[in-house]
Amino acid sequence: MRYLLIVNPASGGGKQHHRLVKVLKFFRKKGDEVVVHQTSGPDDARLAAREHGADFDAVIAAGGDGTINEVVGGLAGTEVPLGVLPWGTGNVFAREMGLPRRVKPLCRIIRRGRIRCLDLGMADGRPFLLMASAGLDAYALQRLAGAQKKVWGVWSYVGAALSAWWRYRSPLIEVQLDGIVDRGSFVLVSNTRLYGTILVFFPHADPTDGMLDVFVFRHSGRWKFLGMVVQMIWNHLTEGRKPRAAGFLARHGVYRVKSLRLVSRGVPAQADGEYLSNGVSEIAVSPGALRVLLPGRRLDPRR
Repeated sequence: MRYLLIVNPASGGGKQHHRLVKVLKFFRKKGDEVVVHQTSGPDDARLAAREHGADFDAVIAAGGDGTINEVVGGLAGTEVPLGVLPWGTGNVFAREMGLPRRVKPLCRIIRRGRIRCLDLGMADGRPFLLMASAGLDAYALQRLAGAQKKVWGVWSYVGAALSAWWRYRSPLIEVQLDGIVDRGSFVLVSNTRLYGTILVFFPHADPTDGMLDVFVFRHSGRWKFLGMVVQMIWNHLTEGRKPRAAGFLARHGVYRVKSLRLVSRGVPAQADGEYLSNGVSEIAVSPGALRVLLPGRRLDPRR
């Protein structure tokens, strides 16, 4: 087997060397060939996957959700499967798919795992695997510096979110979907369950159902947005002990669609945790557009 291993040396604080040595040792003991490509800047992972992926049996993305997103952009719509080594800060996709943390089990999944065809979302033609959104969270990502992530890890997101929460003015966004028009200050479009590492807006979201799940936060203002976040955190903390207090979501807009349009003026947007400098207007699902090497058990969207 031949693998293209695309590594983001900055992911997870940049402490990748010892893990990379373990990966190379594992595959070479099996008689496999591994070509390592270390990314040098934005979009490099996508270009490497697009230009060279067809020459390999699989492309392995080693890094965080942002690195995975870039590699997905290069493999979307091709027959080349994706393997994942989750070496980032949040590793949301790995949590969603039930991937282990240790290097050897991850390598075994890449060699012997089942190929699953997953849906992709398309934000103005840019693929995303997890979710896209418009509003305060994207504004926070815009303010987040790469140096902060290296030093503070996940806490850098908390600091950026608090700063954004205080400064953001919550302009309204018009959402057009399936003949319905809704409006809100925050719009989340998800292909999977998790938002961040713990929040669950869509417990039954399934990346193989050919649909996108949409949440429109109809209120505006920092205190009401904070109230929503606190409620979602409470849902997470009480899960398994009390019935989930998710009824408040019904007071906003919750939809399942194949496509939607966002109409706004200067509202920031993001996809899979990467800030979109031009915002976003058209979002649609691309069913089964990505082949991924995953554990053999059946995907369970309720996990």
